Amino acid sequence: MQKIDLAIIGSGPAGITAGIYALRRNLSIRVFESEAVGGQTAKAVWMENYPGFTRLTGFELMQKMSGHLKMLGVEIEEANAVKKIAKIGNEFELELEDGSKALAKTVLLATGTENKKLNLPGEKELYGRGVSYCANCDGPFCKGKRVAIIGGGNSGVTNALYLSETASKAFLVEFTPELNCDEVYLPLIKKQKNLEVLKNTQVIEVLGKEKVEGIKIKDRKTGKERIIALEGVFFYVGLSPRNELAKQLFGAEIDSKGFVKIDEHMMTTVKGFFAAGDITGNLAQTIWAAAEGAKAALEAYKYVKGILK
Repeated sequence: MQKIDLAIIGSGPAGITAGIYALRRNLSIRVFESEAVGGQTAKAVWMENYPGFTRLTGFELMQKMSGHLKMLGVEIEEANAVKKIAKIGNEFELELEDGSKALAKTVLLATGTENKKLNLPGEKELYGRGVSYCANCDGPFCKGKRVAIIGGGNSGVTNALYLSETASKAFLVEFTPELNCDEVYLPLIKKQKNLEVLKNTQVIEVLGKEKVEGIKIKDRKTGKERIIALEGVFFYVGLSPRNELAKQLFGAEIDSKGFVKIDEHMMTTVKGFFAAGDITGNLAQTIWAAAEGAKAALEAYKYVKGILK
């Protein structure tokens, strides 16, 4: 069983930045990823709030970050999820997807979040057949087609703008009376002629047999229902913390929304078990996640060296 100083679980901006800073402190590390590199950031159509880059896709940014880590000699172990974690004495035993185990002095949980589901009739059944949670991934398949984007926050609006550039018609559907995005996006929405905004509207059902054929919606003010024919539905209705591993460790506290609690040292209520990024429930921004990852790595170094108790 390989022994390391720090096991990093997750390869979004928090996990990768933590890896870079841990290596600067000469810690031995491994970075585990259950899926592909990048987390939620990699799914972002555009990144416009990261210093040093005027505009680039989230995927491009995460490729640059992971390339930086690789340059330092660490390969992210994609599709090698941590299946189980247990604290044995003062160390952590990790059971991995590939059947092997690792023993770490400290662990950083940087698993981030996943897209919430509305659990509508047809949503699960038609996933991958017109239902999607990533416009950057599946948007190209909807070129020239009619699509709906569910959710009027920043994620929903930016992806609606992206999809409306190539779709024949796009509908932005928001449950509340007003959009919840930053004001900078409002004039851009008005300029997009083939983008129709439906506020105070509830999606009741995703329609279709073999593939998406439409959605049934209800006007929340009048109660009137109608069907919109379309071929793609993209959901952006919030995020849920990926906290399964934290729940395996007795004593790791989670708040009422499922986010992992940390102290000023980025440590959870389990000694040696740190958390950073979206999983902590703080500001869900790439730059914030990267900053938390850097701080967590430095605090983990102090713990390994006996400076932090």
